[in-house]
Amino acid sequence: MAENSEKSIKERSKSYFKYLILVLMLVQIIDSYATVFPGAIPSAIADEFLSGKPVNVQNSIMALASGIVSIGMYFLFFSQYLSDKFGRKKMLAVTVLGMGIASLGMFLSVNYVMYMVFVFFLSFFFSSDVWLIYINEEAKPKKRAFYSNIILMAGLIGPIIMVLTRFIFITETDPFWRGMTFLPMIIGFPLCFIILFSLKESSRYQIMKETGSIESRSFKEDIVSIFQTENRKPYTMILLIVFIRGISGTAIGLFEKYIRDVGTLTQDQVSVIFLLTVFAVIIAYTLNGFLADRIGRKPLLYLWSFLAPTSVLIWVFGAHNTENAFYLVLLGYSLTHISTWGAIGIIRLLTLEMLPTDRRGTGVGFRSLIGSIGGTVGLFLSSVVILLVGLGTTFVIFVMGHFIVIPLAYLFLKETKGVELAEIK
Repeated sequence: MAENSEKSIKERSKSYFKYLILVLMLVQIIDSYATVFPGAIPSAIADEFLSGKPVNVQNSIMALASGIVSIGMYFLFFSQYLSDKFGRKKMLAVTVLGMGIASLGMFLSVNYVMYMVFVFFLSFFFSSDVWLIYINEEAKPKKRAFYSNIILMAGLIGPIIMVLTRFIFITETDPFWRGMTFLPMIIGFPLCFIILFSLKESSRYQIMKETGSIESRSFKEDIVSIFQTENRKPYTMILLIVFIRGISGTAIGLFEKYIRDVGTLTQDQVSVIFLLTVFAVIIAYTLNGFLADRIGRKPLLYLWSFLAPTSVLIWVFGAHNTENAFYLVLLGYSLTHISTWGAIGIIRLLTLEMLPTDRRGTGVGFRSLIGSIGGTVGLFLSSVVILLVGLGTTFVIFVMGHFIVIPLAYLFLKETKGVELAEIK
């Protein structure tokens, strides 16, 4: 049985592999769009639902609400956990459908609470790693980082579309933020059916299922099992690192509101910065794609962790420079996104390459859960600190945690370059 399963997998055509990559690119486009567009419209949301309140009170409310919404990302754990139970294909379809439904709810929102409820629901599904598990279980060991980053770069089309729609819908005089919800609905609903009826289950998962090597465990046993692998110590350190990074995540979510409050840039200039930042992220994906399989995952994580706080300092203080605000904010915010998405890509790879196939979805999901908890803690703390020192100083205080990641990664993480996933125990 095992030999027959292996043979059928090997016979999968190159054309199917290319088709799979195309579908996963579409998934990543909608995912990346859904991840970034709520962070591109907070000033428009505040104008419609929170007008009349003092600026610091608005910011505190939005940070508190974002903290509550971040709890929704805890459910990412279950979508990835259930991919070990029901398969990668079904859960990939669920995440895409969920983003479409959540966007429809946001479009229909009539008050701030309703809007945030559907942002909460959206956070169940975006930034899911089910697609990443899929491609890593199909690609050759020496090409995992390459194909993962090819799909990520294609996913940048999502933020590019976001910026273009922002130019159209978010103006100084008549912002129509609801127009930003169209793309996840237009792509999400049909793509769900394409996944269900045209994709095959991932090869590694199919082999494991057909050979009966999936262990029957309770939910509690599943959680305990991810700490019973040969890589349990470095995996535990990954959890600590994503928690620290989560705490410092306020800066990206409220960047647009901060720039609006400072007042040195117009909405069109902010849209231009968003657009150019998307292209800057290609630098991160390119470096990860070509260097992660050559020099390793850890050196790149050091680089991204150092760059994150440095970049935030540039745009927080640069926004107050009336003569060069646009250029300083563009430089700093581009570097922030380069470091953020570069680090996320490396941490995703490290996690995948530490876990055996039957616990990969569970372990990846648990990592997402811990990172989301860190994000919730950071946002709740930020909502208090903002009232005391303002938004910009709060960004600076919380982003300094990235410096701690460097010694933790150097001392405790395991380099996973070239690891064969089927041999991990």
